[in-house]
Amino acid sequence: MNKKPGSFLLNPNRIQYLLDLYDLGHKDFIKLIHQKRKRKLLTVAQLNYALDKGSVDISVLKLIDKTFRKGLTWYISKRDLPDPKKSSIFFRKNTFNSKLDFESKKVVNKYEELKIEIQTLCKFINFTPKQMIKSYSLKDNPKQVAHEVRTLYNEIEQKLIKENVISPSKTEREFLKNSIRILDELNIFTFEFIEAWNKINKVSFNGIFIFPSIIVIKRQKFLRREIFTLFHELAHYLLKFEEIDDVYDNEYNNKNAIEKWCHEFSFYFLVDSLRQEFVNLSKANSNNNFHKDIIYRFYKNTYLSYSAFYTRLRIENKISQTDYDSRIEEIKSILEKLRHEEEQKRKLEREIAKEQRIDFFPPKPIESNLFKEIVKINYFEGNINESRLRDYLHISDSKNINEVIY
Repeated sequence: MNKKPGSFLLNPNRIQYLLDLYDLGHKDFIKLIHQKRKRKLLTVAQLNYALDKGSVDISVLKLIDKTFRKGLTWYISKRDLPDPKKSSIFFRKNTFNSKLDFESKKVVNKYEELKIEIQTLCKFINFTPKQMIKSYSLKDNPKQVAHEVRTLYNEIEQKLIKENVISPSKTEREFLKNSIRILDELNIFTFEFIEAWNKINKVSFNGIFIFPSIIVIKRQKFLRREIFTLFHELAHYLLKFEEIDDVYDNEYNNKNAIEKWCHEFSFYFLVDSLRQEFVNLSKANSNNNFHKDIIYRFYKNTYLSYSAFYTRLRIENKISQTDYDSRIEEIKSILEKLRHEEEQKRKLEREIAKEQRIDFFPPKPIESNLFKEIVKINYFEGNINESRLRDYLHISDSKNINEVIY
């Protein structure tokens, strides 16, 4: 192999891994790493040569890393990578319930790498996150499973309230946060992903389940949809079917048996004690005003959206297609107005903060306390240093480490 001064030999297996992971041809790879650049530092021919027997300049290496964020030494390391099927869902599955572009795949890969790091951290402290809830199959009735799991959920919730770990939920955000704390008790690692408000290319998914126990949910403008997504992904966990989802609580014509099961589980889990009353509803039509008063009461006493209720009625053939379409359009119109008002409110807050020279801090994601405790124990036992601790727990250099971890 020819290696010039100031250049590096790429590990061709690692570059090929990236090409396979992101489903890129050599031309796609070159185009991707040169985004927004007028002058090309690497051509397809040069890439082929580098993968075969040549080397690349440090500037090319930095250009590649600017796109993939692996660290410069990753591309030249001679160490073999683990079995691809163990490292990424993209090698275990061919199709997903979301159309994934490069940026979306990068975010998924980030949590896959975090899963591997969690497994390593658990081994360091001899902790095995045992499955605390039994698995189910598509043969099991999702309504019954929802009842069983909700009963367990309620028991854990009362225990945590009694121990002053959480307080009774009064808002949607509190319910979501408490639910993640309850999943901690079941050894399920849950992470909320928040996308930058001004990002142009939005991530296409809003929920992920990565085997054996990682759930990721994307922050959504309407929290009830995020809550629905959380329990949809919990259903995937119960079935042990990995998935990257674009979940909608008003989706009713999905022919995928797994998605139907997960939707039904999520709905009946969240309807909870009102389950039987909902089941007993007669067909919604103009004669009973489409059960608007009853649905309103259901809405106020659960964390399900209006569209989720009417969608379930449509699935169970308790509202006609025409009437359903009319109700959904009405709901969408109201939500669009609320979305616009919320966006204007946030824009005004940012402008005021800018004028008053106040730092505008982005919202913080809800993260697994189980993960945080594992990280802290590893730090106390000397398995990771302070820098790694700060990185894992998103602790800024300006904060005293002792004030955060104790």
